[in-house]
Formats: sequence, C-alpha cells, structure tokens
Amino acid sequence: MSDEASARLIDAVDGELVVELAKGLCRRPSPRGEEKPAAVYLAEQLDRLGFEVELQDVVEDRPNVVAILRGDPDFQSCLLNGHIDHPLPVGTWRHDPADPWVEDGVVYGGGIQDMKGGVAALCAGAAAIARAKLDRRGDVILTAVMHHDTTGVGTKYFLGACPWRIDAGINGEPTNLAVQLFHGGAWIWEIEIGGITRHQSRLEEGVNAITGMLQTLQQLDVGALTYTPDPAHPFLPRLVVGTIQGGGAASSTAERCVAQGDVRFLPTMSIDQLKRDLRRVVERVCRETPGLSGKVSTVRHQWSYAMPEDAPVVQSVVQAHLRVTGARPTITSGLPSGAFITDAADMVRRGIPTAIYGPAAWNTTADEGIPIADLVTASRVYAVACADLTSRPRKG
Repeated sequence: MSDEASARLIDAVDGELVVELAKGLCRRPSPRGEEKPAAVYLAEQLDRLGFEVELQDVVEDRPNVVAILRGDPDFQSCLLNGHIDHPLPVGTWRHDPADPWVEDGVVYGGGIQDMKGGVAALCAGAAAIARAKLDRRGDVILTAVMHHDTTGVGTKYFLGACPWRIDAGINGEPTNLAVQLFHGGAWIWEIEIGGITRHQSRLEEGVNAITGMLQTLQQLDVGALTYTPDPAHPFLPRLVVGTIQGGGAASSTAERCVAQGDVRFLPTMSIDQLKRDLRRVVERVCRETPGLSGKVSTVRHQWSYAMPEDAPVVQSVVQAHLRVTGARPTITSGLPSGAFITDAADMVRRGIPTAIYGPAAWNTTADEGIPIADLVTASRVYAVACADLTSRPRKG
C-alpha cells in the first residue's frame, strides 16, 4: 500500500468515535450469557456507519454481530474479529464500572480491556476504510461475537455458517499493541472426590471428601504432567486450581468435593494425556484412603495458536504499526499473551492466516482502563493493515 493511501486511512480514523464506541459498550455490561444489549447497541452503530449488519443468534437472545463492507470479489477479504462477552469486574472500583469515565487521557470501564476497547478500535478502523473510499479492495468483515470465554463458541458458529471466502484475519485481543505470534491451548478440568458422610459423633465411620481433595491438590502441579519441555515456550505448561466446593454441614464429613482448574498447555500436549495425568493422581490418593472415590472430566477447552513472523498477515500488521507510530512493534511469543486464549486459534484451524494485535495491557484488577492514544493507534493500525490485505488480488 502506498504512503499516500496509508496517510488517507490514518486521517480517516475518528478518534472521538472509538472513544464513544468503547464507552457505549461499557455502559452495557455483557458478561457471558448477557451479550444481547451490547450486541444490539453495536449493530445499530455499525448500521449508522454504513455496514451491512446482521444479528446472528447463536442461541436464543445471544447473538453475534456480523457486519460487512462489500468489496470487489477479485481482491482478498479480511476478517476483523473480537468478542463482546467479558469477565465480571473485580476489586473495588473508584466509579461504577458500567458508567465509564475519562481521566488523564485514559478511558475506564468494565470490560474495556478484555475486550470492549479492542472491539471499538476494530469498528473504528473498519469505518475509516469506508470513509476513505478506496478505489479497489475486497470485503471487510467484522465480527463481535458472544461467548468467547475459552471455547470460542461465537466465532466457531460464525465460521461454520459464514457464506463468504475469508483470506486473512486480525484478532484484536489485548496485547498492549504488540504482535503476538503464539499462545498455548487451554484445558478446563474438573475433579470430583467422593467420600462417606457421617456426623461428628461417628467420625471414625466417615471418609472426608474435602480431605481427599486437599491431598489430591497438594500433589497437583506441572510436575504431575507428561510433556517434553519446549525451549521456545518455557512458560508452558502452567496449572492453576480456581474453585473448590464441597460439604453439606460443618459438623459432618463431606460426601462430595469438586474442584475446577485450568492447564495452559503446549501444542505437543494432548487433552487425553492431561486427563490421564490428573486421573493418575486421583487414583493414587483414593488407593491410600479406602472409602474415597474420584473422577476427572473436561469442562471446556481451546486450542493453541501459532503464526510465523514472516506470514503476510503478520507483516501487514507490523508495517501498519510502523507507518502509524514510526516504530516497529514488539513481536513476541511470550507472556502474558502467550498464556491467553483467543479466537484466532479457531480462525487458523479454518485455514485463515490470522494476526493477533490489540490495545490494552490486560490485567484482572479494578479500574480497567486504556489510554485514548492506544485506542486511536490500534484503530489506525487496523485500518491500514486491513486495507493493505484487501488491496491484494486473489489467487485462484
């Protein structure tokens, strides 16, 4: 793409639009299962900006937003992908997270980092392409999907139903404006330990499932997993126990205890083997304490993602960042984004070369915020990269 065309696109990005879209999305909380108000709002805004827009019900009242700027079918298309579900706000906020505010050049609001700010930037970048009225380009497709959380339900549904050929993709998950080349897979597991419930007065007859669970979890770390270390990704695998529930009365041994956790794993690892590894620990504890029983099951999972640095879609984003900022972006396969999960994994599995790049240094803390300058930079990079990709003639 020429410097003149890039300059036109950069100038076409509306900084006020990206801020208003981000705030508008934050005003409509959309935790998993409650995405519709944010989806309806975004669909209305994209329609106003000149997109063809569809609310695609994945399940009843939980839609994807699917928008398209039609182009010349002789040129490549590009998919801009983000999600509108978000983790619930954590900690003590200075203001209501559903009432976003601007302070010292930063926009604050619930879900803005993961990833309402990124969705707003994707929309503003695509809108700049429409505004710039480029001579010849392919389709620009924008999806803001429901239920990203680990499994990528919304994106999987869109890709399965999509009627258009998609040649390249950009996923806007928060990378702090770095280009992310890799992330591991995720396996959400559940361990259930069964015991024998007895009142305190008959304690000797009881077998406490909670005690059995504690013994199990004490032996559960990455050392219990079967894998070959990968020097390129030394931070994987990693394991965390996130929830424990069990027992029915303070005065009785627990009949049942359930724990759930998460393993972020290397591409060379399999979920079947991970399940065998955890089952081996559970069975050992149960053998040591007669009366205990246990099982391991999968709650949900997502695949790993990898894209070579020299891939055209990656280089398009790199060059766009350089044109917008005057400096090359950080290009990384490491943490923190290397232990994230993105829908780029599903896009790549569908044969769509995809780059991951987005605003925000995401963290699970109160008072989430993104500098306005970063939102505008991301919007400009999306506009330039997407226009570059869609200016390329199709082959075959």
